[in-house]
Amino acid sequence: MKKILLLTFISSVLFMSSCHEEEENATVSIPIASQLIGKGTISSHSMPQQNIAITSTTQWNNFLAALDSTYNVSGGFTEINIDFNQYMLIVAFDQVYNNGGHSIDIMAIDEAAQSINVDIEKLLQGNTTSVITQPYHIVKIPKILKPVVFY
Repeated sequence: MKKILLLTFISSVLFMSSCHEEEENATVSIPIASQLIGKGTISSHSMPQQNIAITSTTQWNNFLAALDSTYNVSGGFTEINIDFNQYMLIVAFDQVYNNGGHSIDIMAIDEAAQSINVDIEKLLQGNTTSVITQPYHIVKIPKILKPVVFY
């Protein structure tokens, strides 16, 4: 009887230990290094407020055409010819504000088991000038075939 109880106890401990390890592994994420493509604000008219992943040349060209048709912003980007076989872009466009001094900031990008998690914050809260502005932040990361989740 003691042997059965001992075996049952050991089995329970091992089972609970393996479940705990699976839970820890499920929440582990790996930081992804990013390269800045562009960060700043546009004035007057607005792009839609959006957080998106751009994974193809067609998406990027359409985005650039919409952006540059009114704002002529891409001239300040670090690069515009992206190899989408190797890379993807993370784009954050904030809402339009009636004053300057706002920012939208891609703080961290992590690869989790099922997704790429992007942490976006607004570090600067504005009220420095009375001009209409819309903050944006665009970075390049290695292409990973997982859904992108914005936080």
